[in-house]
Amino acid sequence: MSVIDTLAWFQPEIGPRLKPSIEFVFRQWSGLTGEELESHLHRIREQAWPLGEFPCIGLWMFLLPGIAAFPQFPTILETVRRPRAKILDLGCGLGQDLRLLAAHGVSTDRMWALDIEPHLWKLGYELFRDEGRMQALFIHADFLKVNIAGDDRFSPLRGQVDLVLASQFLHLFDWEGQLAANKRIVGLSKPGTMLVGFQQGRKRARAYIRPWGMMFYHNRDSFLELWALVQQQTNTQWTVDVSAVALQDWGMQNEDLEWMPEDRTGINFVITRDS
Repeated sequence: MSVIDTLAWFQPEIGPRLKPSIEFVFRQWSGLTGEELESHLHRIREQAWPLGEFPCIGLWMFLLPGIAAFPQFPTILETVRRPRAKILDLGCGLGQDLRLLAAHGVSTDRMWALDIEPHLWKLGYELFRDEGRMQALFIHADFLKVNIAGDDRFSPLRGQVDLVLASQFLHLFDWEGQLAANKRIVGLSKPGTMLVGFQQGRKRARAYIRPWGMMFYHNRDSFLELWALVQQQTNTQWTVDVSAVALQDWGMQNEDLEWMPEDRTGINFVITRDS
């Protein structure tokens, strides 16, 4: 397994990647449109790329419709619009998923965001022009290492989270890391909690080495197998709705996929705790 050249994850131009559902976010939440928006996105991306050289930055994946394109999106919105509903965004990056919800009328004072790179979160204020308006609390931490039980920053979240966003997050870990991360998510959950996100997968599930460590890419069967273990080891029951989709369905362009193997796929998931 070879380490990839991260320049394969860099596309210089936005092209057709900015879709109407995300243009809506910048128009509604940030007051940005047209040429001003495009030049603004280029400027912020140039600042963000050196902070990690991740595909989500270099390939403009932070502009993907993401969960806005899920058929369950209206249900997600219904869940987080409830009074006092709490939202946690894991691996939040620039905070684009939280701004998506904010643009749809969800209060930001019930949002928490977690990432190991605080500079991306800070840059998100500039990206969305909302410093002072975005009230989400940022937690600078490694989710697998932080002491959730003893860290006061998690006090409002333990057993109380209504929605966990985990887009392009869980696949950053190997199999054991993903098992551990999902069990930590269970510890923050309650009956009715939704875990929602999307991530790269492979038709033949397998591990890869990446600059930040070993990753495990799922197919639908291996994802379901992992979640069967999570439920068994946490003595909880969840409805696991997971689908394999073409990456073009996310809004990615063919040129974005040239570095990937032929059996590339996307994994979309909406997982709801029953008991």
